Amino acid sequence: MRKQHGRAALATATLLGLLTVLGTSPALAATPGLAGGIKGSPQPELRSFRIGPSTMGGSVAIEPDGSLVVAYGIKSGNGKTVVCVLARGSHRCTGGPVTLAPLDGDSEYPATYAFVSSASHVEVIENDCCDSSSAGGDLLFTSTDGGRTFRAPVRIGSLGMAAAALVGQDIVFTQGDSSSTQVESVPVNASGPPASIATPIGGDAINVGVANFRGGVLAASDNDGSPDTVRVAYARSGTSFNATSSYHLAGTFRDESLVGMSGGALLTEQASGRNALELRLFNGHSFGPAHTVPDTAGGGPEWFAVDQDPGGTVHVFNDSTHLGHLYDLYEQTSTTGARWDSPVNLGNGISNTGFAVALDRSGSGLVLGTPGTAEGYPVLARQDITFKLSKPAVRKGRTVTGSGTVRARAAGRVIELQAERSGRWYTVGTTHETASGTYKFTIRGNGTGTHQFRAVASDLAGYVMYGYSSARSLRVTS
Repeated sequence: MRKQHGRAALATATLLGLLTVLGTSPALAATPGLAGGIKGSPQPELRSFRIGPSTMGGSVAIEPDGSLVVAYGIKSGNGKTVVCVLARGSHRCTGGPVTLAPLDGDSEYPATYAFVSSASHVEVIENDCCDSSSAGGDLLFTSTDGGRTFRAPVRIGSLGMAAAALVGQDIVFTQGDSSSTQVESVPVNASGPPASIATPIGGDAINVGVANFRGGVLAASDNDGSPDTVRVAYARSGTSFNATSSYHLAGTFRDESLVGMSGGALLTEQASGRNALELRLFNGHSFGPAHTVPDTAGGGPEWFAVDQDPGGTVHVFNDSTHLGHLYDLYEQTSTTGARWDSPVNLGNGISNTGFAVALDRSGSGLVLGTPGTAEGYPVLARQDITFKLSKPAVRKGRTVTGSGTVRARAAGRVIELQAERSGRWYTVGTTHETASGTYKFTIRGNGTGTHQFRAVASDLAGYVMYGYSSARSLRVTS
């Protein structure tokens, strides 16, 4: 983030005439904004960015170092996959992108999936069709240098891939729009297709999902029938994911359609009535009660995605007009489904109709929007900061203490003190956060009147939002 020098420091001079901040560095505008101060509580790191043109769906995976591996389909000949590695906080591919092509002139189908099985080991699977190879047209590409180069692809069958998940060292996927829910599992270093595949759920499978739950596999589908019904089957860790006998029915939900599944989070939509989304959480045996996701009722053109991050928080991404007049992409989070945090606007999602998500334990990462344009929507961990004054009023020339805490601790991080004037905020002093997450300012009132102050915690590009405290009033008397 570029710091504003020169004119920015001059812009705060009139405010410094009204107060003195003791024991801090000079007033530099480290927060985003122009020399004339800033309005509100901006989060510039949340701005979406264009990665490249896209005509098919894609996915995102996270490297152990925090880098993001993005894969998506393009229309080049009969279709190819682009793989782009993004350093966290960056909007440009590093050392690429790489283009992966089907074999024997096959056509690539609407989705491609990327996974990171270990440090620098990236796997990409493609759903390709249609040649006469007995090993099928589905392909597995592997990389041992973090997605910068890939080996020749391996044929892994012909099931197709409408949903996929990494489960331990296995890639598990399933096909949609079929007469039953079938599941195939291959190791990340597969040399060919498995000898058999499982059929965990009988009957039509229109929309499908597959997820990693504690090293086991959750597979879901709906029948788009009358009534619509969602069924979910579970195979626990240590069983063969290619054996039908490994799966047992974990839930049946009538008059609902499948939206998505991640970890133990199942997201469905009411097939009648308010058409709201329902979230249920799996406990290893069955699903808990349904919780309605706020601001999702009403139906109409809408697109959703769900991700349960490794820390257990569920993130629902909502691209509709339920939260605003435009098709902006909103993030809503909950740990239980009973209470939800306030929505966060991630940017204009009107050009995308599909969203893939990868988040780390802190809840930061990326949403990939496709097709039309492969658009990156950064997702940042929320940051709470408190601020209080030791007393609400002070005589001119005397001092008060401004102090507080930051929830996401980061020793040495810059904390700014900002003062408000005519609806804009100006940085008037800085200090640093302690190892215990606290900070302190000493403020001397030099001008009479009532002044508004707040504290701002710096962001961490690609990981953590700026933190803005509530404003506090200080009255300076003569």
